[in-house]
Amino acid sequence: MSTGLDLQFVKETYEKMPDDELVRVATRDMAGLTDEALVIVKEELKKRNLDANINKGIDAQRKTYTVEEIDEYCAIIQELPCPVSGSTSRKLNGTKTAEVMSFILFSNYRKQIIIASPEMLDKANNNALIKTLLLGWWGVPWGLIRTVQAIGINAKSKRTNHMDEPNDYLRSFVLAKIGQIETYKDNQAKLLEIISSN
Repeated sequence: MSTGLDLQFVKETYEKMPDDELVRVATRDMAGLTDEALVIVKEELKKRNLDANINKGIDAQRKTYTVEEIDEYCAIIQELPCPVSGSTSRKLNGTKTAEVMSFILFSNYRKQIIIASPEMLDKANNNALIKTLLLGWWGVPWGLIRTVQAIGINAKSKRTNHMDEPNDYLRSFVLAKIGQIETYKDNQAKLLEIISSN
């Protein structure tokens, strides 16, 4: 149970936040908040007369979902235009890219989830593979190990890029961003911003 002093600190913290930061925190970081702190956040949002959909986004982060419920949110994302090509001819899905760049004693290993049309997902995996094959091997000792890992991740990811139903990469992305998706589910521009800013 939080003490009065703790709650006062929480209240002051949220009161000091600019509107855009408060909205960002409310739509992304509420899953682990205590019930008392949650009341403070909702009161601050109400006091500032910020969008009531933000409360729905907060509640969405604190809920447990079935796969079917997650897929309903995935369907919202899948109907968007591709954030890379603008195409609406195919449903969007997700992929994981992994790339390695090595410089003798240093290796940079980067993994990323991308949401786009199947063709753009293939392109992202291929670009990561090419970069890794050309630049990944040269680091000691991690270059070789990370390069093999990255090749495996890209090859595995490509196998699900053309699925019509949501793949596990899209599902994990949606679950991580569910507060934002619930808040902005009727705002295509904001949804495109969310899937583009990975």
